[in-house]
Amino acid sequence: MSSGPVADRGQQSPWLRPVAWLWAKKAWISALIGALLIASTVYVLWAIKDLPDPSQNVLAAGDVMVLDRNGKLIEDWSPAGHYHVTLQLNEMGPYAAKAVLAAEDRNFYNHGAIDPMSTARAAWVDITSGGLHQGGSTITQQLVKIQLLTPQKSVTRKVQEIVLAIALEQRYSKDQVLGMYLNRVYFGHGAYGVGAAARTYFNKDAKDLSPAQAAFLAGLIQAPAAYDPKVHYDLARERQLYVLAGMVSTGALSSDQADKATKEDVKSELQIQPSARQSKAPHFVDHVLADLEKLFGSAAVQQGSIVVRTTLDLDLQQIATAAVANGVQDLSRLNVNNSALLAADPKTGEIRAWVGSASYGSDEIGGQFDVVLSPRQPGSSFKPYVYEAALRDHKITWATVLHDRLTNFNGYMPRDFDNGGMGDIKASTAILYSRNIPAVQVGQMEGMNNVVDLAHSMGIKSKLEPYLSTAIGASAVTLYEHVQGYQTFANMGQRVDLRVINEVQDSSGHTVFKYENPASTTVLTPAEAFLMTDVLKNYQNTWSFGWNRQMASKTGTSDNGKGGIPDSWIMAYNPDVVVGVWIGNTAPNGGGGLIRAYGENVGLTIMKRFVNALPASMHSWYQRPAGVVQGCGGDSSDPFLQGACTATPKPSASASASPSPTDVPSILPSVLPSILPSASAAASASPSASPPATPPAASPSPAPAGPQPSPS
Repeated sequence: MSSGPVADRGQQSPWLRPVAWLWAKKAWISALIGALLIASTVYVLWAIKDLPDPSQNVLAAGDVMVLDRNGKLIEDWSPAGHYHVTLQLNEMGPYAAKAVLAAEDRNFYNHGAIDPMSTARAAWVDITSGGLHQGGSTITQQLVKIQLLTPQKSVTRKVQEIVLAIALEQRYSKDQVLGMYLNRVYFGHGAYGVGAAARTYFNKDAKDLSPAQAAFLAGLIQAPAAYDPKVHYDLARERQLYVLAGMVSTGALSSDQADKATKEDVKSELQIQPSARQSKAPHFVDHVLADLEKLFGSAAVQQGSIVVRTTLDLDLQQIATAAVANGVQDLSRLNVNNSALLAADPKTGEIRAWVGSASYGSDEIGGQFDVVLSPRQPGSSFKPYVYEAALRDHKITWATVLHDRLTNFNGYMPRDFDNGGMGDIKASTAILYSRNIPAVQVGQMEGMNNVVDLAHSMGIKSKLEPYLSTAIGASAVTLYEHVQGYQTFANMGQRVDLRVINEVQDSSGHTVFKYENPASTTVLTPAEAFLMTDVLKNYQNTWSFGWNRQMASKTGTSDNGKGGIPDSWIMAYNPDVVVGVWIGNTAPNGGGGLIRAYGENVGLTIMKRFVNALPASMHSWYQRPAGVVQGCGGDSSDPFLQGACTATPKPSASASASPSPTDVPSILPSVLPSILPSASAAASASPSASPPATPPAASPSPAPAGPQPSPS
């Protein structure tokens, strides 16, 4: 008899155990599967009950309610008040539908409701980027999103979208789905559907659109606010070229036809009419809609039924709008017909007032174009970045003696309005009297690359050339980013990005987005920022602006290279508000003329109206931070960094290396005033009495011995 172990005949192999367990639980599993099938069926039946009917007018978008920070209505952005034309697919002409397919879904007729390859590619991008960013939706899915679903991005939402898209294509043909989409999709400027878009943009029927025009309209669908040709024509043009290339690849156009379409001057053919909007801040709402497109895709605006709680304060907006309108009237004799104003809370970055033009509905000035976002030369309002860089890096103190006399910086010779100078003056005097030559000298001492780096870190995003001419404002910036830069001064060196949206709610009142805990970036220490603020607080009194509260401020006037003035500015701030104002002369399609007003004129009119109407709560001022001492040696008025009292370099009169003449842009700011406010040689920290409405003109006689301010 064997003494070895006896095998257990009843023992199961390990791989059979899960099968046996499943078999034992078969009743429960079957019940679960059955329940899931029933639930799925019920869900699908419930979901498809709201599918659109192609035989009906499918414009069923809800309103976008835009509220200010206190819940007051800024604009009820209602599709019901916009333009819509319902067409059959065969009434849309030979190019409109093909252009939209080339822009949005080139394989629409070759895949089902879902394009597996595009979906997989989008999913991969979302997974690898750690968020929901990529599209990948077919036209059928897009129709579902803009017609049936709320604006949010989630896995559950994507499942809903897929189920409804499949159900839609089960019920309707591809042509019917495409027709509904083309009648429903939003093209911007209040135009829903391709029929309305053709009328709104080109004043013609959709069937008469040229290939170039059809491609142009199709390119707008992806982001109607971001590609608005009134504001961003170059971006809209890039999208048009993308669509034309797609029409060639799909066989809708030949290469010769596409080349001909590329050469067509669509810009001159645009006939966009202002929509009949009822808005208390139209440019601001346009920017909010563009931000919604970035957050949720253009479907958020197209589908509607959302409430957007913004940062705007309608009380301040009303003050700003009145200041701009009345101020432009004040300055009309100086050929000013347009202005923009942007104000924000420097502590939170919340934008409180946004006026993009003097009149949104005026075609005469191109009023729908938002100058807040338009690059313009800032003139001397750029100088604080230059001086701040040199102060921070201990290249100068406010007591440093600068040479305000005609100087050749290796071929570049900046000038002031008097074609002369004030001689040897302190740095603080140079910035308060806005002298150009000392600013260029400081830029050279610091190095313009360092100045550019600081300006960028403070919030300027436009390209700044590292030329000496940039020190006095030759490189263009937008009012938006200029206010961002001054926000860093106003917030004691902490940059907080400007923003317009606080919260977004869907039609059920659920919050789908909420801005919380704004991040800040330390750009300057409180002591470094205070150096600029404590000197610029004297600017309003140097120029007798007559403001009723203490602000730090700086003006700017640009030059077209021939002594003409395209732009004038003023920037101002205190701990409660940072604000920038631009003025100029504009015309439709980006044209315009020169003005005879200077930055100081803006301070005496538009900015004065705004500042003096601010609520009493916006009246605080800064405490001197640690690390700053007041006065040094014979200079008792200016602030100095701790230990910098002895570091007061005195530059020589000769200029060191600087860009050669070929490196200097042809358009250089200068100051050539015809109207100047009277000014005292010494600046006071307390507000002065209101100046006369019309400041005295500069005299052609020899200048008096005392220092004379130069507006710029």
